[in-house]
Amino acid sequence: MRILLIAYDNGSYISPFPTGLAYIASVLREEYHDVVIYNQDVHHYPDEHLTWYLDNNKFDVVGVGVVGGYYQYRKLLRISGAINRSKNRPHFILGGHGPSPEPKYFIQKTTCDAVVVGEGEKAVFHAIEGYGSFKEELIVDVDSIPFPAYDLFPIEHYRLIREAHCKPADFVMPIISGRGCTFKCNFCYRMDEGFRPRSAESVIEEIKLLQEQYGINYIVFNDELLMSSVERTARLCEAFLKEELEFKWFCNGRLNYAKSDLLKLMKQAGCVCINYGIEAMDDRVLKNMNKSLTVEQIYKGIEATLAEGISPGFNIIFGNIGDNKEVLKKDVEFLLQ
Repeated sequence: MRILLIAYDNGSYISPFPTGLAYIASVLREEYHDVVIYNQDVHHYPDEHLTWYLDNNKFDVVGVGVVGGYYQYRKLLRISGAINRSKNRPHFILGGHGPSPEPKYFIQKTTCDAVVVGEGEKAVFHAIEGYGSFKEELIVDVDSIPFPAYDLFPIEHYRLIREAHCKPADFVMPIISGRGCTFKCNFCYRMDEGFRPRSAESVIEEIKLLQEQYGINYIVFNDELLMSSVERTARLCEAFLKEELEFKWFCNGRLNYAKSDLLKLMKQAGCVCINYGIEAMDDRVLKNMNKSLTVEQIYKGIEATLAEGISPGFNIIFGNIGDNKEVLKKDVEFLLQ
């Protein structure tokens, strides 16, 4: 089959690399499908250009994935309209966290043919030939999934995105070192339980590929939570140091694991920034969230991170059970101090 995958324009001058789309491209190509990427994100084509492109190029399948969000939903409706107006409309599939919770609704709103629910590397093969919604069991051995199809994408564009402590000569790319999370915060968007880490060897192989082929020297670990445990984080850092890999990196972390010894090792291995989900500066609200975190741990973890020379990123969410004006005031005061 000839398959067109759409990297939609989110309005950014430099777009984040669409890792999920690149994984789907990789597994499809491994099964000998002809995969083409439509880079609306890079070229900022108007939606009408997609209709023209489909009218003038024959594809068997067209696919697009979106995350949850109002902008993404409105954009998906426009992309869907452009696909549906084509005189050569292909079999149309959706994927991503956006349509996964309510596939029937998205089929109705977009008139797509199929929706991939949740993890897509297996379910996509049913979706490209069938109708309705498709969900597969999670892939337990995530090392078995081929690396993203980097060669199908203009990496020279994506690597220019900027992150914390970037210098002009830094080239940045995201990778995923594990899927899922060991925690069960009740506000999370994830529909699948459990944590499936990649091996340090697989992660290192992918980093070396990015370094050697694309000059990447800054990695953004786009895991929901790289710091899934002290032991796993330490093993990754020790593996980076053993391989004498030199690169900066950024990850999502947990403040209850942010202790001096681990942070020192992370810094030594190249970590420059850790993005922390604080969520609320109130123990009662944190407990309601099932966050497995306390305000005391938040303060101690941030102080330890700063002491080791790593920049902490702060995230607060408001509107959870128990939130009120007083809690919001504490949140704001914390962010401003």
